[in-house]
This record gives sequence, C-alpha cells and structure tokens, in this order.
Amino acid sequence: MRNKLLIAIGSLFLGSVSYGQMMTMSDPDYVGANQLDCSALGAGGVNFIDMTGNYSANFDDTITFCPDLTQGTKVSIAFATNIGYEFDIHPSDTLYIYDGPNTSAPLLAATNSAVNPTGANWQASFENNPSGCLTVRFKTDGANDGTGWIAKVACGNLAQPYYPHLEAYVNGNPQNVLNPIDTGYVNVCLGDSILFVAKPLFPYSLESTGYGYSQNLDNINYNWTISNVGPLGISNDSVWFVPTARQGYFVDLKMTDQFPQLKGITAKVRVSILPSFATAGPLEDTICIGTPTDLIGGVTAQDTAGVEVPGGEFTIGGSFAGLTFLPDGNGQLYETTINISGLGSGTVTQPSDISSICLDIEHSFIGDLEITLTCPNGTMVSLMNTYNGFGGGELVPNGCSGGGISLGSDTDTDGGAPGSPVETYCFSFVNPDFGTICANLGNTYSNPSGNTAMIPGTYTPDGDFNDFIGCPLDGNWTISVQDNQGIDDGYIFQWGIVFDASLYPNFETYQNYYVDGFWSPSPNIVSGQNDTLVVVQTTAPGHSYYTYNVVDDFGCAYDTTFDIFSLPLPIIFPDTIACDMTYQVTGTQAYAGGVWSATPAGLNFSSTTNNNPLITTNTAGTYTVSYIDNACSDTVTSTIIFPPYPQIFNDTLLCGDQFNVTGTLVYPTGGHWSAVSPEVIFLPEDTTTNPIITATTSGTYTVTFTDNVCNNSTSAQVTLFLLPDIFPDTSTCNFIYNVSGTVAANGGVWSSADTNIHFMPSANVLNPVITSSIPGTFQVTFTDNQCNTSVTSDIEFINYAYVNTVDTVICIGSTIVTSCGVYPQNDTYVWSDGTVGHDITVGPGVYTVTASNECNSHSSTMTIGGKVCYITAPNIIVLSSTVGNNKFYLDYDGVDKFEISIVNRWGNLITEYSDPGAAWDGRNMNGEVVSEGVYFYKFKARLLTGEEVEQQGFVQVFH
Repeated sequence: MRNKLLIAIGSLFLGSVSYGQMMTMSDPDYVGANQLDCSALGAGGVNFIDMTGNYSANFDDTITFCPDLTQGTKVSIAFATNIGYEFDIHPSDTLYIYDGPNTSAPLLAATNSAVNPTGANWQASFENNPSGCLTVRFKTDGANDGTGWIAKVACGNLAQPYYPHLEAYVNGNPQNVLNPIDTGYVNVCLGDSILFVAKPLFPYSLESTGYGYSQNLDNINYNWTISNVGPLGISNDSVWFVPTARQGYFVDLKMTDQFPQLKGITAKVRVSILPSFATAGPLEDTICIGTPTDLIGGVTAQDTAGVEVPGGEFTIGGSFAGLTFLPDGNGQLYETTINISGLGSGTVTQPSDISSICLDIEHSFIGDLEITLTCPNGTMVSLMNTYNGFGGGELVPNGCSGGGISLGSDTDTDGGAPGSPVETYCFSFVNPDFGTICANLGNTYSNPSGNTAMIPGTYTPDGDFNDFIGCPLDGNWTISVQDNQGIDDGYIFQWGIVFDASLYPNFETYQNYYVDGFWSPSPNIVSGQNDTLVVVQTTAPGHSYYTYNVVDDFGCAYDTTFDIFSLPLPIIFPDTIACDMTYQVTGTQAYAGGVWSATPAGLNFSSTTNNNPLITTNTAGTYTVSYIDNACSDTVTSTIIFPPYPQIFNDTLLCGDQFNVTGTLVYPTGGHWSAVSPEVIFLPEDTTTNPIITATTSGTYTVTFTDNVCNNSTSAQVTLFLLPDIFPDTSTCNFIYNVSGTVAANGGVWSSADTNIHFMPSANVLNPVITSSIPGTFQVTFTDNQCNTSVTSDIEFINYAYVNTVDTVICIGSTIVTSCGVYPQNDTYVWSDGTVGHDITVGPGVYTVTASNECNSHSSTMTIGGKVCYITAPNIIVLSSTVGNNKFYLDYDGVDKFEISIVNRWGNLITEYSDPGAAWDGRNMNGEVVSEGVYFYKFKARLLTGEEVEQQGFVQVFH
C-alpha cells in the first residue's frame, strides 16, 4: 500500500519530490557532522516516512533532526492527510516528539490518529531549545498497525521572539517614570519634556546566540505615533515629546525587526489640567484695618476648597496584533486576538461601523485557506474562503477553490522563513478596491519569488458584516486562519481593526486632584493656615495681596493672587512742639471726616469737627490730641508740647570769682547762656542749664538765657568780687623773698605767726618783701579787705650748704669704702672723680667732695695714704750656692701674723715655722739635708691692714 501511495503522490506533483531524499525512523540521527541541510529540505515536498511499507509491530526507534545552525535555527515537522501527506498511526501506537536533541528534552506531543486525526505541525521552540533540534520516537505494540506517515521535515531562520520595553524620562531626570512599567502613564506638567526610549530585549538574536539573524537596537524599525500629533515619521529608538496642550496623549510604538516581525507597545501621557480658582478668594475685598475677614481656599484630608479642576481626555485610535506563524497543516486552526477597549458600551449598528480589517500576510497556497473575523459575542464572519471543502472539516462551508495562488511574497521553499516585501490585504465594505477574493482570482501578479499571488489591496469580505450588528465594540476580536491541506505555510505579520471614527469617544478620561493647598506666608494671616478657611487681619492701609497655591497629584504647582484693600487710617499731624501756646493744624486726612479731643483738659479747638482747627492753651505742658474717623472709628493720636518760658536766678551779689547757677527752668531741649562782657565765662560750656559763671575781674555783669525750642530769652545781673590770690608755696635763698602777683578787690593785710618773719615796707602792701632771721619753712597769710577772706602760702628759707671728710692710710694696691659728712640742708654730693652720693670707694690718693643745694655749695678734701703690704717666695734654691739663693725665704711687708709648712711630694712634713723673716736651709726637722726634688709649701698670714692671706706653691731644691 505504501508504494502505491508514493506513486500517486509522484503523479500529483509531477516529479517534484525526489524519493532518494526520504528520511526514515531507522536512519542515523541528523546531529553532529550529519546535520540537516536546511536549504535542500526547503526545495521539495514531503521527505520523512516511518519506514518502507506498513510500520512493524513492536517497533521502537528514535531519530533526531538537528539543523545546521549556520543555515537555520529551528526544525519543524508537518504531518497531514492530503496532497501527498499521510498520517495513519493506530491509537494503540504512539509517536513522541521532543523539543530538543534527545528524549530527555521536553515532550511536545504524544500523538496518533486518535489524538490528531489530520496530523499537526510541531516546531522546535526558542524558549527551551537553543539547539533547534526535534527528537522523534516511534513506539508500536504487537496488536494493531497503521500505514504510518508521509511528512515533511524543514528548518530555517524563523521569527526570533523579542520583547518590547519602553521607558520615559522627564526633563532630563535619570529615573524612568513610566508607571506601571512598559504600559503605564507618564504624568507631567505643561511644558515638561519627555524622552521616550525603546529598549527591546533580544534574547534569541544572532548577537546573543551566534545563530539566526541579527536583532539589535540599530536594525529595528521604530514607528512612533502620538494621538493628536500623528506619526512622527522617525525611525529612532528614542523620541522627545513636549505636550502642547493640557490633555492626554496616547503613545503608540510599533517595532519591526528584519524578519519582519512586528511588536507593539503603548504608553499614555497625562498633562496636568489647569485648575479653576473661581471659588477661592476673600469674602470681602474692602475692609477696615484690624477687622478680620476670611480667605476661602485650602486642601485638607477632609476637604478641598477654592479650587476645581476639569477632567482630562485621551483620543486613541488603531489596534494591532502581532506576528502569527501559519505553518503547514491539515485542518489546523491558527488564531490571533486583539482586545478592544475604550469604546464604552457601544455596539455595531451597521456594516460600515467596521471600517476595515487589514492583514500583513503571506501564504503559499490559498486553495486550502480560510480566514474569518470573530467579534466579542462569538459571531464569526468569513473574510476569505478559498477552500472548496473537499475532504471536509472546513471552518466556513461553501468556499471557492483558490488553487495554487499565493498571498504576498511567500516562497514556499524557505523552511518557514518569510518572503519580502510584506504585503497588506484589507477587507472592507467601505470603498473596497476589489470584490471578494473568490470573485477575483484572476487579480494576480508575479511575486518576487516568481509565484502567482493575489494583488494586495482592499477586498470585499466573503461574509456579511450585518451579522455583527449588536455585537459589543469592546472585547476580544479574533482573526482565525485554517490551513486545510499540507505543503504550504505563511505568516500573519500583523493585523489591525479600524472602526468608524464616529464610534471613537474619548477613550479615557482622567481627573487631577490636589495633594497640597496653601496660602503663601503673610503677616496678615492670623489663623487657619492649615484649614480651608483662612482668617486675615490687616495692620496697614492700602492693597494687600494673598497668593493661593495648590500642588496636584502630578506634582504641578499653580497659584492665583487676590487683592484686599484696607481703608487707610486717618492721618493727622505728627508729634510736635508749639510755641506761644498756639498751634494751627494742617494736613489732616480722613476717609469721611472725624472728631477731635484732647487730654488733659486745657486745650481749646476752634472746631472739634473741622479737619484742620486752631488749637490754643493758657498752660504750658504736654497734651495728647485724638482724632476718631467716621468710616472705621479708627483713632489716631499725636502729642503737642507747649513749652514754658525759661526761668533763671534773680539778680545776685557774691564774694568769689564764680557763681554756681541753680534752679533754671527750661524745656528739655535746653538753651544757651550769653553775656555782653567778654570777661564772663560759662563753665563747662554755655549750653549747660545750670553752669558756673565766672569772670576774670570783679564787677557787675548781665547774663541772658535763651531756650532752644522757641528762642525765648530771660536775663539777670550777677556782681562778683574775686577772692584774693597770692603766690603758691615757694622757697628762697639768702633769707629774703620778693612777693609779686597778689590779687585783691580792695587790698588786704599780711601776717605770720612766727616772729622771725618780717614784711617790708609794711604788712598792708599788696606785694611786700618778706625776710626771715633763721632758715626754715614759715607760713604767711593774706586777708582781703572786701570779703575778709584769708589765703596762705609756705615760704622755705634755705640754709647754706656744708660738708666734711676724714683722712686715712691703707695698703698700697688696696681700696676702702669711705663716706663724707651728711647734713640735711644739702641736696647733692659730687666727688672729684665723678662719684655721686655720700659713699665712695678709693685707693691711696686725694679726693674732694662738693655738697650743693638750690642756693649754694661747699667742698671738703681728704687724703688716703698708702703703705707697703706684700709676701713673695722663690721657686728654686741651690744649697751649694755661695752667691745667694741657697735658702728658701719670704719677701714680705706689713705682715702681722704668719705660719708656714713645707712637705715633700708624698705629703710628708719636712719643716714648719711661724716667723716670716726666717729661712729654710734645705734640712728636715732632724737636721738632715733633703734630697734634690720638688717640695711644696703653704702659708697663712694676716696683714697689718687686717687682711687674711693664704698662699701655696712649690720650690725646686738642687744641691
């Protein structure tokens, strides 16, 4: 039977299958050096059978198909029951297909004719199978057999899955703000700039695995569309977008790799909506100062007041589904679904509500193809049915026979890879280019592979869109493709459904809310800052401005400012001083006039209701003047000071050269004194309120005090008799003093308690000559005749200078400290050698000392005699000498007491004696002559001057 089937197949395909290329279960594995030649596999039809003839009982064998990864990355096996295919495996037998290079790989299928009556297509996966291999195990029992299968093994570079990823950055900040990731929202303020960055992931690319085709950021085509903006016409992986309106924007990114394989990802931009502050602001826009009023506006956990925000909207259009592989199959159904949302509760009401359904599609053989569209309530309508139903199992009955025509650029020789370019076929009842495909099978062209294909364009659907009336617009819309025979394949690269524009409402709305609301700080806001009712109380007149701020949930800040006008306080004169007990008011300002009053009593107003009255008084003092306006009852006050006239002392006569003024009464700003006579002096200065008045001569003087505030003056006379003034304490020589400079108003009398003092020519003379009989200090007194005031001074009559000295004798070469006589009248002592003072250190000689005071000096001379006082000793003696120097003796002078000892070099005593005039003859104490050598001596002596002398040395003894 198997051989007959192969012959029939050969006739049908006119020799297109080379049976020498058939692979069986018993063949060696196609792994390692025996990998599948993907290019050869794609050139023919079926190429894989179980074995020659019916398969055997109790058969169990395994074969592995691995692609040459340099030619193709995935192996697929198509099993079918028609057009050259056969699939007959008894239900008691099992065909196992593993997703990998051995039976340890994941199991894709355990199949037979009961599980898959018309066969199926299995392909190595990307997720779990980097090898691209499929392993087939066929196991039979010994009971029942079938004829087995005739199938097709293929391999090639199929569509490599990749995963879209989108990020968004606002105003250059490095944080991705798209929330949730990939399909969420970007919330911005108007004027913010958004950088959208596509970052698709390519886990199965040539760059990642070393096989397949290249997928990277640079060879992906990017198609950006933003609602209300349109296609951006760029193919970069990033795009800057600055919203120009306060609304929502739908961002649609379509990415297409080289396959081509389309992936879509969307995001939504929501722009903060401008709020309305119509309900915010003050309850009153004109108030009196100090009168509280309310500002409405605030955001709390319980309430939002003073601000309203309209809702935002999106306008979104267009929906697309991605790549769907349509592998070879026999009655296989492939589906891809789009979920439509945002059209609300609307339904289809007429066929034209569905503007078009477009598919980027290719297929190698439309004669076995059915394509339908199913709406969310399950209603299915045929778009294209070119399968005539022979063999049964059709998706939609009564299709036409499309024969061997292709769709798009499919080659049918590439092991599953798509052709190029991708072509688009649309189906629509709204202005189609052509009728149905079944009615236009001659509408063909030769595609790039040389195959006959339908011309791309818009065709009328086979079915009736009236069947969709009543179907919900929102929900799952599904494209179904059923491939009813083998030896063909294809792709839906993408498809989309477009509804009539009138059905698109604003797909989505959004509503901002406020997370914070506050009034800008103002000293006039006294309470309610954290509430929705703020109390304002002004403290100054005029316009005051209050700014209400809100921050919405997008972080966008808005504000508006309100003006409250505070009526001004009345304005009156400033605090002032008024002279002559009169003040004319000027410059009063009041919104509606007012009334005057004053405290304490004593002021007179020419009119209490006149804005600028004349104010007078009879009593000097300080008065508070008040003015109450008629508009707000605001009171303003000022102080008027009416200064008193100045008051000073009465005319005065006194002894002395100065008068201490007291009791002057004048305004606190003071004043100044003046006098006609230049002899008058005011101390410490003429602006002192109570100064000391003095004059250089006795006399009667008129003085005047003028105040500084009103320039008022008052005068008085003062008569001064100057107190007597005589010489200060002094000293004089020769017992005589000539008085000078005595001052007295009417003369006076001199006196002294000591009878040794005399006044010449008399005691009544202002400047007499005063003499003394003896030296000493004496007090003299002068008493004036006018005021009987006495003044005294001391006169020192200085004695003559005197000094004496004493002669003495000392040793020649020595010094002594001596002194001269000391006398109280002397001031200084100077010696002839320049020494100053009583004491002097001297040697023999003549010295003179001179004693001096301020009047005279006296000298005395002393003589210091000198005498010889000394001791010397020889250092060599020669005992045998006949010309001297044969004994040790001392040369001395002025010695009072003496003792000496001589020892040898070992410290032994040789001799000792106490007579300085004695001599040592070189013998020891036993009378024996000492040996030649060095001997040592030591002596002590007291000189006649009392000086102690101690000396030691050596002497060299020779015989």
